[in-house]
Amino acid sequence: MAPGATIFLSAAEASGDEHAARLIQAIRQRLPDARFVGAAGPRMAQAGCEVLADLTGKASMLAGPVLKAGYYLRTVRRLCRGIRKIRPDLLIPVDSPALNWHLAKAARKAGVPVFYYIAPQVWAWAPWRTKKLARLTDQVGCILPFEERYLWDRGVNAAYVGHPLFDAMPAPPAPPDLAEAWAAGRWRVALIPGSREGEIRGHMPALLAVEEMIRRRWPQSHCTFTAYTDDAERLIRKLSKGRDIDVAVGRMREVLAESHFAVTKSGTVTLELAYFGVPMVIFHRTSWLLGLARHVLGRWAVNTPSFSLVNILAGRKIVPELMPWHGNVKKLKAAVKEVMDDYGYLFEIRKQLTQLTDALRVAPPASASDNAAQLAVRLLNHT
Repeated sequence: MAPGATIFLSAAEASGDEHAARLIQAIRQRLPDARFVGAAGPRMAQAGCEVLADLTGKASMLAGPVLKAGYYLRTVRRLCRGIRKIRPDLLIPVDSPALNWHLAKAARKAGVPVFYYIAPQVWAWAPWRTKKLARLTDQVGCILPFEERYLWDRGVNAAYVGHPLFDAMPAPPAPPDLAEAWAAGRWRVALIPGSREGEIRGHMPALLAVEEMIRRRWPQSHCTFTAYTDDAERLIRKLSKGRDIDVAVGRMREVLAESHFAVTKSGTVTLELAYFGVPMVIFHRTSWLLGLARHVLGRWAVNTPSFSLVNILAGRKIVPELMPWHGNVKKLKAAVKEVMDDYGYLFEIRKQLTQLTDALRVAPPASASDNAAQLAVRLLNHT
């Protein structure tokens, strides 16, 4: 392997951009002269990646790729041409299988080895695609402990590296006083609609109804809506239609650290809540069409009894999840009220949630990014 290896990376969402940026930094410690290029967001660019396209600002839910099909397809073709022209020494797709299947296929045709970082969750939604993952990759980096064995048993060269979310997480502070909040009704509640426009629009009406219910039942409570960006805050306030609500912008972890309880959309944020020991109710807006597909196709299409990461990792439903959720606000409010009224459950679940994330963290001074970088460099050295 030449000291100045060229590595092509591709990330399509803000979380992938963040994880890929840390991976670039970890690889550069081992290969100072390496060149990084690809589909990159601002964090990757700051880490020294040449940006051929930035898809991170255009990520959207479900129908989004359809609505932006023209832009998306043109960008995919341009990136595939870039792989053929540059002929990198390694392709590192990061999460986002809708984009990265195409790039991995292009790399295969060009004879470029592929290290897929943050394995697609085929075990949950498309178990038949494990064959495709095995065919298109030389190495896969898993961030959930059970994925390594699952993929190995199905012919994928997989290795567990740890979850990069926890590479930069601060040590959790002492949790807020749950007994006082429950007894006096002085709750601090995080309401988390999501980061994408589609998520926010789909979840805000229900979260506003939950916030109103909490304020009426516990007048001394305080609810905080979280927004990842200024644009998200503007949309949240627009959807609130002039109501006086508290919105925290770019302070997700500070809000979680001081919250007694949360109502949240699904996704990685549930692991952050678990890390801080915050009891939660999880919901996620899905279309009736998706619900019907699951009902008709059953376990052939959806390979897990739970949808939320917290419950999947626990192996059972330790927190309520309304998934799929089609907009039934009464059902969501009932679930929130039931949990907040049960002090014994709240007290016990705190401990279970914090224990749940222990297996996802890599003991310092190493990190998930370091472990992934070692796999990438090893693959470079053997090609």
